[in-house]
Amino acid sequence: MTRTRLPLTRTRLPLTFTAGAAALAFLTTACGGGNSASSGTAKAQDPNVLTVASAIAPNSLNPGLGGSSDPQQYFFELAYDTLIRQAPDGKYTPALATKWGFVGSGSKTFDITLRSGVKFNDGSALTATGVKNSLQYYAKAGGPLAADLAPVGAIDVVSDLQLRIHLKTSDPLLPLYLSRPTTGEIISPIGLKKTGELGTATHGAGPYVIDKAQTVSGQTYTYVPNPTYYDKSRVHWKKVVVKVIKDENSTLSALRSGEVDYALGDSTTAKSAKSAGFQVLSSPYSIMELMIQDRAGTMVKALGDLRVRQAMMYGINRDSIAKALYGTYAKGWDYPVLAGTSGYTQGSEGKYAYDVAKAKKLLAEAGYPNGFTLPITVNLTGVGESQAAEAFAAEMANIGINVKINVPANVNELFSTYSKYAGMMFDYGDGISPPYAQGNDLLYSWGNPLKVSDKQLDTLYSQAASAPTAELQEQGWQKFEQRLSDLSWTIPMVSMEKIVYVRPGLKGVDLSTTNLTPDLTSLYAAK
Repeated sequence: MTRTRLPLTRTRLPLTFTAGAAALAFLTTACGGGNSASSGTAKAQDPNVLTVASAIAPNSLNPGLGGSSDPQQYFFELAYDTLIRQAPDGKYTPALATKWGFVGSGSKTFDITLRSGVKFNDGSALTATGVKNSLQYYAKAGGPLAADLAPVGAIDVVSDLQLRIHLKTSDPLLPLYLSRPTTGEIISPIGLKKTGELGTATHGAGPYVIDKAQTVSGQTYTYVPNPTYYDKSRVHWKKVVVKVIKDENSTLSALRSGEVDYALGDSTTAKSAKSAGFQVLSSPYSIMELMIQDRAGTMVKALGDLRVRQAMMYGINRDSIAKALYGTYAKGWDYPVLAGTSGYTQGSEGKYAYDVAKAKKLLAEAGYPNGFTLPITVNLTGVGESQAAEAFAAEMANIGINVKINVPANVNELFSTYSKYAGMMFDYGDGISPPYAQGNDLLYSWGNPLKVSDKQLDTLYSQAASAPTAELQEQGWQKFEQRLSDLSWTIPMVSMEKIVYVRPGLKGVDLSTTNLTPDLTSLYAAK
């Protein structure tokens, strides 16, 4: 197995995979809950300054080029308000827009009424024309989520504060896209005229603005209150600092020393964080999986054969990987969606039980008795994706597949590798993300860079999306997920819980299945 070690990834465990069972036995010892030698009570939250840890630096402060999950969203959500806000319970609430909704039938015409009197931090006013220009900029900026706005056709400016969006194809998830970083965040007219400045300065209507004098690119990003923000009740801090800390143990040390108040956690340090006096929250969140990009075998011919993809499914000892890498925060999983979420069918998991002999037999039948070489890349936005890639490679070695792992140096390189590698190890999903969003990602957006299609899957997707009742829609999504599982375009390994560390006295995190990426602007210090 070939590994590419680059400096901007989260620290890997000090081991070399040779055989799956032996490596995972060692890994179980190495990751058994973390060092809990230090215990005590963490000091209470500073009421004036919030400091957050991020494992990655942003590729740019331009929201049109960013991603929408934490920690990527940290750098944008502080300074840019969205048109619609999604509350912790999952409901949509007003933000820059006060009214919105589809009109007519078919989810193809969407009306928006904007909040009056809003000013961006650069002094320009919020108008329907400005929102139109911002949305059109996002669609063309080339960011990883630009495809979410691909269905948007003409945008009519009805009045100074009203606009109507015409969709080329029906998309009931438009409210979701307009509520999340980065597609829903509006850039000011001045910012759109000076797009070169968006990489280092902020031109938003959010509660904070970047303080360039206290910011060191790639290391520390400091935000201070936006004096023009329309809702002073949402400005809870005199300063918000996002520190880039690329290693789990360094993050834990920063928490203990008082340098950091809030951070994404992982199973290797969770026990130590709790014993140090921090609140450790977790909730079912995502699936660690290999997303196959080369589904037709353009780069790696073998991947175009269903038997090969199924061999990979049978060749993974999922329970061992879950225990070794994530302890009690994960379990082996081989289905495209989490249990209890839309699209899940009771008992659908377990179809691809661990069976090395069957995996080898399928490879031989497909014409690869001696295996083949599989180059994959690693997504940088989750926790533990590099370690998961190594565990996957160890399992594949047992059935004769030689996995070569690339770890991008930064987010810019990550986005450019989507179409250059046959597969990508990805911590994918957000618990309650509807199958419509998953299908869009995997079929028509960033998750399918080579634009491979399956007529049956496309039909099932369309039928589920347009079903006339909620019951029929759910039945349709179950059929869609079953077909996706049959195709094995994704190779699920484990279902994971999200873990966050919270300083005592820090409120508003509210981690749950409906609030898996808490908005930093909702956090506040206890009185």
